[in-house]
Parts: sequence; C-alpha cells; structure tokens
Amino acid sequence: MNVPAGIGLQIAATFFFAIMSALVRMVADEVPSGEIVFARSFIGLVPVVVWLAWNGRMTGALVTRQPFGHVVRGLVGVSAMWLSFAALAFIPLAEAVAFSYATPLVAVVLAAVLLGERVPVYRWLVLAVGMGGIVLMLWPSFSHASVGSGPGPLIGAGLALAGAVGAGFAITQVRHLTRTETSEAIVFYFSLVASVAGLATLPFGWVMPEGRVALILAGMGLAGGIGQICVTSAIRHAPASVVAPFNYALLLWATVFGIVLFGEWPAPLVIAGAMVVVLAGLLLIWRERRPAPRIVASRPEPSVRGSAGTAAEAPGAQDDAA
Repeated sequence: MNVPAGIGLQIAATFFFAIMSALVRMVADEVPSGEIVFARSFIGLVPVVVWLAWNGRMTGALVTRQPFGHVVRGLVGVSAMWLSFAALAFIPLAEAVAFSYATPLVAVVLAAVLLGERVPVYRWLVLAVGMGGIVLMLWPSFSHASVGSGPGPLIGAGLALAGAVGAGFAITQVRHLTRTETSEAIVFYFSLVASVAGLATLPFGWVMPEGRVALILAGMGLAGGIGQICVTSAIRHAPASVVAPFNYALLLWATVFGIVLFGEWPAPLVIAGAMVVVLAGLLLIWRERRPAPRIVASRPEPSVRGSAGTAAEAPGAQDDAA
C-alpha cells in the first residue's frame, strides 16, 4: 500500500478523463456518437493491453467465468457512454461532468432494487440531499427552454442524467461480476464489448476522419485508456474509500478546460447543484469509512458458591447496515 501514490494516480485519472471529455466535446458536432464510442473503446484498448502484458496479467484478463455477464455489463456501460458523449453536443463540458456525479446516488437505489441490498436510513437521507442538487442542476436547462433559447440545453441535461442512470446500472453489474472476475478481466472485456457495439453503428453513417478529427479521436481513445489504467492502479495502491473523494477533481479539470478551450462558463445554479451532489457523495464515503459499532452484551456468569457472580463482556455483532 502506498496511499500518496494512490491519491496521485486517482487525480491523474481525472485529468486524463477530463482531456478525453474535452476532445469528445471538440468533435461531438462532427462525428456520430457511435463512431466516438468505437474510437474511445478500441483505441483505448491499446494502452490497456500493453499495460496488462507489461505486468504479466494478460492471461488473467482473458479468463472469465461469466462471459454473458461481461456482455450485459458492456452493453449497459456503452449505452451510458453513448448518452454522456451525446450530451456534450448540447451542454458545456463542466455541466455534463456535474451530472455524472449522480451515478453513485443512482447506484444506491439500484443496489436495493436489483441486488436486494439492505440500504440503511442514512443512505436514503444522503440520496435525498443529492436529488436536491440534481434538481438545482436541471433548473437552468428548464429556464433556457422556457425563455425561447431552444430545447438544446434541456436535451443535453436529459442525456447526461440518463447517462448517469445507465452508469449506475453498470456499477451494479460490476459488483455482481467482482464475485468471480478479476478487475483486469472486467476492464478488458468492457473495452472489447464497447468496441464491438460501437462498430455495429457503422451502417448508420460514419464519417471518414482525417487530419485534425483523426488525431482528436486517437487522443481521446488513448486518454481514456490511460485514465482507466490510472484508476485501476490507484485502487491497488490505496483503499477505494481513500481515493474515491479525489474523483471529484474531474469537475475542476472540466471547468478549466471548458473555460480555456470553449469559453464555456457553467451556470451558477449548475455549480451550486454540483456542490450539493459532491457533498452528498462525500458524506456517503465518510459514513461508509466509519468503523462499524460494536454492540456489547452482558452475560451473567454461573454463580459460584461463596462468591458473587461476575459479568463477562461478549463481542457484539457488527452493524451490517454500514
């Protein structure tokens, strides 16, 4: 374990993912979303495969006990990816990233509904706070539509939010896969399934990328692949609960890139709502990291002739709700 290295890798991952999103934003109006998904996934496989081979883990990435589970996870994940990429054609980069922070909150609900997990009261309270932040983020989109600015912002917000919901479904599927699959296999097969799914959109009209567009698509795929490597490596160096809060640095990078590259200033209400959602996510992480309380029960000892009985403390059960 190397916690500083884990934190640094997580921050690096957000930087590369922000670069990937900025590059998607550059060509979102020129290249079909399916083609973008293919480029992100197929070209992103290159650094992932090189990294796995370099570390001698390629064989482990190929072994699977749940091939159908990988297909389902891949299709759900690629749908979420397509929605998030499509949203970038309508709303600023930082706003699209802000909506993605709804994913952990959606995963709480889906874990209860689909996986039958017990959800304690504090998670529902955090979820309610997060939903309030999402309403704030959506409000400017409704306002723009009502004053005649067109349906674009509302469409973009809807696509981004739908992408977050899809990513929540993907998280539940990943949690199911981790019972038998390695993290290497999950990463490899997702990229493979996403590449095939993106390629399947070829008959619906692709463009031949040349010059600037080709370089942007290549850079996007490489940035996404490197970001995935950084995430996986970060969790190997430090507990997930430690590095997870630093994922919110993505919003900072996205805001900077949006202003510098596109002159996009996110709406104040969107930033305020994003801060509420981030707060909800941090509260959830903080509460999950707290050690489970021990319940101490008293059990009287059998009485001994000529002396008073004593009580012995027995270790209590942990609070499984945490």
